[in-house]
Amino acid sequence: MKTAVRSHNRPMHGFTVVELMITIAVVAILTAIAVPNLRTYVLNSRRDSVLDGLVASLHYARTEAIDLNQATYLCAGITGATTDTPPCATDVWSNGWQVVTNPANGGAAKLLSTHALNTSSTAPTLTAVNGSVYFQFNGNGTVTIPSGAATEMIRVCDARGATFARAVEINTAGFIQPSSQPGQDPTGTAITTCP
Repeated sequence: MKTAVRSHNRPMHGFTVVELMITIAVVAILTAIAVPNLRTYVLNSRRDSVLDGLVASLHYARTEAIDLNQATYLCAGITGATTDTPPCATDVWSNGWQVVTNPANGGAAKLLSTHALNTSSTAPTLTAVNGSVYFQFNGNGTVTIPSGAATEMIRVCDARGATFARAVEINTAGFIQPSSQPGQDPTGTAITTCP
C-alpha cells in the first residue's frame, strides 16, 4: 500500500542578506545625491521668498499711495509707525520692513503691514546699496529715494555669498524690478559683494 508523502516545502518569504545589502547601498547612493540638492533648494526658497515678499510690499505701498493719494512709506525694520516724517524709525532691512501711510492733513500715521524676517544665521539678509532706510511713494506713483539717487538697489544675500544673491531695483518713476537670475542685479550686472 502506498502512503501519501506530504511535501513540507513551502515558498520562502523575506529577503536574502545579499538583496538587503544591495537595497541599502542603492538608498545610500540616492541619499548622498539628494541631500546637497535639498539644502540648495531650501536656501534658494528662503532667499526667493524674502525677495518676493519685498517686491510685493513695494507694489502694495505704491498702490496704496496712488489709491489714497497720500504719501505711503516702505520702511526698513519693524519698530512701528512714528509721528515723524518719514513715519518710521531708522532700522535695518535685515529685521524686516513695514508699510506705513502718512496723511497729508497731519493725521496720525497708520501701519498697514509688517513683514518680520527670521534672524537665524542661515536666514537671508537685505542691504540697500545706497543706504536708503525707507522709500516714500507719492500719490502720483513716483518714489522719493532718501539718498537722492535716481535708483536704489536692495540685495538679498545668504551665507553662500554674491554668486547666489538676488536684488530688487526701485527708481524714482516708481518702477520696481527684481533680478531674474541669482548672482545678477535686475540690469544683468554681476553682484560682486554681499554682506
